[in-house]
Amino acid sequence: MISYTKYPRGSEWRIWDLHIHTPETKKNDRFIGPNPETRWENYIQSINESAAEIACIGITDYFSIENYFKFKAFVASGKILKKFEMIIPNIELRILPTTSTSTAINIHCIFNPNIDHEIENRFLAKLSFQHSGTNYSAAPLELARLGRVLKDDPNMESSIATKFGIEQYVISYDHLRTIFEKDQNLRDNTIIVVSNKGNDGVSGIVKHEDFFTGNVSQLDATRQSIYQFSDAIFSSNENDRNYFIGKGADKKEIVIKKCGTLMPCFHGCDAHSNDKIFNPEQNRFCWIKADPTFEGLKQTLYEPEDRIRIQTLKPDIKNERYVISELKFLDEHNLFGNRSIYLNENLNSIIGGKSSGKSLLLYNTAECIDPDQVGRASKRLNFEGYKFEQSYDFEVVWKNGEIDRLNDRLLTNKNHGITYIPQLYINYLVERNNKEELNALIRNILVQDVIYKAFFEATNDRIKRATTDIERTINIYFQIRNKALEIQTKIKETGASATILNGINQIQKNIEDGQKTSNLNTLEFSAYTSLAKQKAEKEKQLALVEQQESIINKIEAELLANMVNLLGKQEEETTFMKGQIDRLLDEVTEIPVGLKKIKQRLMVDYKTLIKNFKEEVEKINTAKQKSDLILEIAALNISLGPYLGKIAGQEELKKLTLQLQAETKKKEFSENLEKQLKELSKDYESTRAQLVRFLSERFEEYKSLVSTINSTKSEIGSEIKLSAELIYKDQQQPLFDFANKSAISRDHFFNSLFKNGFLDYGELLKITALPIRVVDDKLIISSEIQIPLKLNIDFESILRGLIKDEFEIDYTVTYKLDNLLTMSPGKKGTVLLILFLQISSAEYPILIDQPEDNLDNRTIYDLLCQMIKNKKKERQIIIVSHNANLVVATDSENIIIANQAGQSNTVETNQMRFEYVNGSLEHSFTNNGTNILHRQGVKEHVTDILEGGGEAFKQRERKYAIK
Repeated sequence: MISYTKYPRGSEWRIWDLHIHTPETKKNDRFIGPNPETRWENYIQSINESAAEIACIGITDYFSIENYFKFKAFVASGKILKKFEMIIPNIELRILPTTSTSTAINIHCIFNPNIDHEIENRFLAKLSFQHSGTNYSAAPLELARLGRVLKDDPNMESSIATKFGIEQYVISYDHLRTIFEKDQNLRDNTIIVVSNKGNDGVSGIVKHEDFFTGNVSQLDATRQSIYQFSDAIFSSNENDRNYFIGKGADKKEIVIKKCGTLMPCFHGCDAHSNDKIFNPEQNRFCWIKADPTFEGLKQTLYEPEDRIRIQTLKPDIKNERYVISELKFLDEHNLFGNRSIYLNENLNSIIGGKSSGKSLLLYNTAECIDPDQVGRASKRLNFEGYKFEQSYDFEVVWKNGEIDRLNDRLLTNKNHGITYIPQLYINYLVERNNKEELNALIRNILVQDVIYKAFFEATNDRIKRATTDIERTINIYFQIRNKALEIQTKIKETGASATILNGINQIQKNIEDGQKTSNLNTLEFSAYTSLAKQKAEKEKQLALVEQQESIINKIEAELLANMVNLLGKQEEETTFMKGQIDRLLDEVTEIPVGLKKIKQRLMVDYKTLIKNFKEEVEKINTAKQKSDLILEIAALNISLGPYLGKIAGQEELKKLTLQLQAETKKKEFSENLEKQLKELSKDYESTRAQLVRFLSERFEEYKSLVSTINSTKSEIGSEIKLSAELIYKDQQQPLFDFANKSAISRDHFFNSLFKNGFLDYGELLKITALPIRVVDDKLIISSEIQIPLKLNIDFESILRGLIKDEFEIDYTVTYKLDNLLTMSPGKKGTVLLILFLQISSAEYPILIDQPEDNLDNRTIYDLLCQMIKNKKKERQIIIVSHNANLVVATDSENIIIANQAGQSNTVETNQMRFEYVNGSLEHSFTNNGTNILHRQGVKEHVTDILEGGGEAFKQRERKYAIK
């Protein structure tokens, strides 16, 4: 089948050299060689050996097209081996008035090569130069005749005479303008470019610097006329480029007023010698994004900023992993056939009549790449997909060579991302008009930005760690509190140590009184008392050693458990239980050697720590201490035996002695409890302070998220603003529910803590830092502030409620100060779509299906078109549309036209039920073929299919012009 277009990816960046001279150029021929033949041979060799990939070349000469035809002949003969997509004639003219340096102004006429054989008769022969009362045209014979007259040598060789004639040949601006006014078709096939150099360009009429700095009070009338007559500027100067696209010293409106339109800046090597061939200054090439055709070149006049760049490297380079190169139907039947559709890296627009297969193509593409995302969107829209009796497969080929296949449903093989916005999805969001859904939508779009996502995830990790710390701390807090309450109960049961001491003193006095009536003499009683005290002391020491042993065992168990939790454990020969570090390292694709070494070092350090701990424990030797104390207590019992026998008959004294021993133990026990309670009280206060610190840290992390969004994401587009606010809804805070609101007055502190449906979290933090308590169904914050509670609300429920994380980031979107939620459906839909396009900084493609449905058409043109034009430079976009503005005004690089057989009596396809062709906006032709798609070019299809398509082209062509 005949190819629909030579350029199946639409408008692509190529290098164009629009200004290059050849040997025998009529001025400044400095090419190498003693004669024309040798110079051409050397020139051709330089062309063939050049590494520059030049797509289009503008063969330039003064008032002549002769060398253009010579160059084409060398290409046709095969002497010039380099392949050019287009060779274009560029005739350089000099026109009056002269510049400030008394040289004529240089103007270039770049002609459509399709009329190259008409240029001499329709243009050069119409030019006129008067000398000594005789008019001379710029036809070759006339130029030679002029040269002979000027040199008064009627026999002068023709080529030499022609050069002399050209050196003096100058035309008037008015005469040049008249030629084109009389031949509009010629004007349509000519791009007039004025040089902007100070010595021979239009800026030379008035000093160029004055023009840009505004030192000229009024633009020179002649210069203004020449600018308004021209289509483009020959200049590689960045300041010139910025000025003529309205981004320099003057705004767009002023440039249009002065020049008649915004204008592109062209560039070429301007080679007059071999070393300059395809070698522009500083290797700054002229890159043009268009089909390499004359119509493609004309697109720079309509899009002077986006269609042309002067720089070294190819513009708008995208990561190959995120660019779809080709869509392939794999079908042995006549549904689609085996066909490929090639895509552009920027904007691809799919158009066609109803049921032509537009959405089907986009759906297959999305389903092939991310079926999970497509499934979720389809479920929301109650869309069950496309079903055909015949089976087929579909492939998405990425620029890096990777392939996604439709019939490969294994999610582990789906490694590419897209943003997919199916038909009516924007309507779905508009109709719901739900604040929660809007917040979720914006949140999901924001995290598509790689930089923000990294910040968000890091912040979220810190929030999670803070929450873990908060949970751990509050558990410790209540452990301390419960332990303290338990100890207070024990102290109450045992008695305070001071009270017990008073009792001991009384018992000792009673024993001393009883001694006088006992069977023990003074020395014996003294010995008995001493032995009894020694035994009590040894028993106390034994209890401490046993307590010490218990704590040592707990510490060792905790160390081992922490090591296993952190570093893992080899359970069997082939089984390893991963630790926390291993699970974190699993998140890294390639574990750096340094991280592995850190884990190994931690393992060694942990084992060394446990080993050292055990060595220190061995030094303490609690087992020997216990054994020695038990033996000593046994020996003391033996020594006490005789004395106990003597007082056996005196039961009262014996009771007092036993009572003294018991009370002494009680006192020691009570003192230990009191010491623990004192330490617990300190821990209680420090743990509460730590809890408040963790709560504050979490609060600050949330605030940093909001601050980052407001500082980096607030400007979505022209007059569209995004703002974020951290909120905590009152009903999400348990204290709001626990409070007995019927007992709370209007001016109560509670109503400043919870106001307008939200919690003042800063005030809540202050409350948490205070020694609050619950007494008689009231939360006591201070002596002045008490919040009545419902029945049976305990302190733990209150405090655990106060630490709950129910923060939300609330987003507000406005356009021209109107809140998104109160906009008309059309405007709201447009702004929502812009949210998808603009907030996200992801790199993967965007797929949009007919976003214009029920959108506001004025807003589409004002906002959406410019947004798409900007976004396509960052991300590949594939859009299905029936809106001419979304296709033409966005300067879509690649248009895919869809058609289904049988949808119209006048429509005929080639063989398949669904067919597609594609190409650039500048792709234009008509023929009498039978196949509807191949009967005309892309431009004609756009005009026919899209409502207002023809007008959209006209509007695009005149949007920057008043000519």
